[in-house]
Amino acid sequence: MADARAVLSVILHCLGLFTSIILSAIIFILSPFCALAHFILLPVIYLLGSIYAAVSFPFRLHLLERIESNAIALTRQQTMYIWVGVAALIGCIAGTALFLVFKLLTSAFHIDGTATASRTSGRTVKDFRATRRVKKEPHAGSPSGRRIDRVAALQRRRLSSQPILEEESEF
Repeated sequence: MADARAVLSVILHCLGLFTSIILSAIIFILSPFCALAHFILLPVIYLLGSIYAAVSFPFRLHLLERIESNAIALTRQQTMYIWVGVAALIGCIAGTALFLVFKLLTSAFHIDGTATASRTSGRTVKDFRATRRVKKEPHAGSPSGRRIDRVAALQRRRLSSQPILEEESEF
């Protein structure tokens, strides 16, 4: 009869081989998505790395060696992408912060750009002018009298018929 250890090792080897093949296939299928996600998140990763580097600055040694090795490792396109990506992230964060502060202040002080004027009376300017026009027209029954009054009113509204107001100077 076969040794129990030998049978167990063959079973574990088969399971390990099967698991290895399945994991390799999954990694092969997901590798383009992981590369794309890494490329898209590269500015975020670089920004978080920079924040970590700034926070841990007092605890690090050999600063110049690390700067040189990082500068050599990055190509020119990656460096430009990282700078533009970090600038975009900082701009989005700053814009969001300004938007939230603005909304907070406008709601705290009740400042609305679309404030409506409250009416104290039910009459509008149009109603007021219509009633005033009816009161001023003495000849409401005859159309010719109304026309004469309007012509006279137009003649009175000319610039030459208006008085010139003068103020005395205090100097």
